[in-house]
Amino acid sequence: MIDSRRVFSMSCDLFPSLGTKGMVNMPSTCRSLLDPNGMAMRRVPWGALTAACQVLLGSVQAHQEGQTLTLECQDKHGGRQVIRVEQGQSNFSWVNAGTTVRPYLLILGEALIFGKHPELQERWQGLLETMKDVRLPLARIQLSNLSAQEPVKDAMCKVLDTLYTVGKLEGAYRVESEAALPAPARYEHTPLLWGGTVKRAAADPLSPESVLARRVGRGVRALLCGPTGCGKTELDKRVALQTGARLVSIKGRPGLEDRDMIGFISPTVQGPQWMDGPLARAWRLAQGGERVVLLVDELLRLDAYHRNVLIGGLDDVNAEELEALTGQAHPAGRYYTLELPGAGEVLYASTSLLSVICTTNVGGSYTQSGEIDPALLRRFQRTLFLEYPEAADILPVYRQACAPAAEVAYSLEVVTRSSTTADGQLLERPMNIGVTLNYLAEVQDLLDMGMLLRAALEAALLVTVVPFCCAMTQAGTPDEAGINMLKVKLQAECQQRKVA
Repeated sequence: MIDSRRVFSMSCDLFPSLGTKGMVNMPSTCRSLLDPNGMAMRRVPWGALTAACQVLLGSVQAHQEGQTLTLECQDKHGGRQVIRVEQGQSNFSWVNAGTTVRPYLLILGEALIFGKHPELQERWQGLLETMKDVRLPLARIQLSNLSAQEPVKDAMCKVLDTLYTVGKLEGAYRVESEAALPAPARYEHTPLLWGGTVKRAAADPLSPESVLARRVGRGVRALLCGPTGCGKTELDKRVALQTGARLVSIKGRPGLEDRDMIGFISPTVQGPQWMDGPLARAWRLAQGGERVVLLVDELLRLDAYHRNVLIGGLDDVNAEELEALTGQAHPAGRYYTLELPGAGEVLYASTSLLSVICTTNVGGSYTQSGEIDPALLRRFQRTLFLEYPEAADILPVYRQACAPAAEVAYSLEVVTRSSTTADGQLLERPMNIGVTLNYLAEVQDLLDMGMLLRAALEAALLVTVVPFCCAMTQAGTPDEAGINMLKVKLQAECQQRKVA
């Protein structure tokens, strides 16, 4: 439920022409027509202002599915929070609405995506009209500068008065609940918040994501191959989320021990007890009837011994063979088995409930411990080759990290893919999704400090992209020629997009 006292007592420094906190009056001309009996003097509702500014800054992402709208926004600690509004026959219900900012985000979603609250729609469109000469979402310094323009300030006050009034008149009638909500795979409806449109594309039934999601419902052994940082691990996580499966992960690395992979016997007050590692945990969950995705990340960083453990684990047996191992009868079907070393226990998992998805990088700039044994390769039912995601798929993620810099960062990432020593160029390795996200996070921090966008892009390059992409000299510093190449390519991208 909206806490009006906190809405007016909190602070907001995103739209400084209205101030940052306290009792600040808005012009009487901005008053909403929805509440003719309300007080003539209206003050700035700082919670509503924060919500409106977060939308304009690209800090709010939207995904609609039928009568459900999911938003991802900032929480008060700077993290991410997933909230939801569901449209019923006679009312809306809110999930994780909070009391100060998030209720107004949900009301904006009701207006801009569900088409409710006509006055709010009209006033929001009026606000966007005053900003038609700039591209949304805005950088923080852009919004700060725009707030000083009287038409923008006046339009914002109109939005705030209507937004607050809708919350006052209707907020108490929302059915509210709290829940741990999963984030959608995509936020393709975000442009609707800025007056844009949604590009709709049919899901490709042959895409790696579609193939995996379809097969995980019946159990699958799959190998994902692709360049480092192309999103293989995130794809596995999305598939687990889509199918409602429990995700258990093993990260391949040199020196991995049995206890890190299978489990170990631990001394306790009650005597020695077996403690499950990731492999045993996945088997045990599936044995208990849960659908499980076991993700073995960077398979080739496991040593040969632990890859052979997987070979044994992925040999399936029938119910009669399983009965011979466990001494118990089991329903007809195929099962994976896992013997716990030293514990005298054999775990089993139906092949229809346990999916094993392994990832491996291609290229030479990472540590491997050999090639995949043909015996293991034969056990994979699907081998999928991934490329870097298309711009339409990854740019929404980058905009969420730092909307003003997303296009420049993505273009720079693409350019570096053909600028490595393997291509006769100077970079040791190209940027990938993780590096680009780190780059954008640093740019956003610098923008929040008041730095101009181009200066922030140049400064962030040196502490995120350069250390990853450039070879190191014997003195332990990044190669100067590689640094200069990155600077030149960044300058070209900035000039092309007229970034100041």
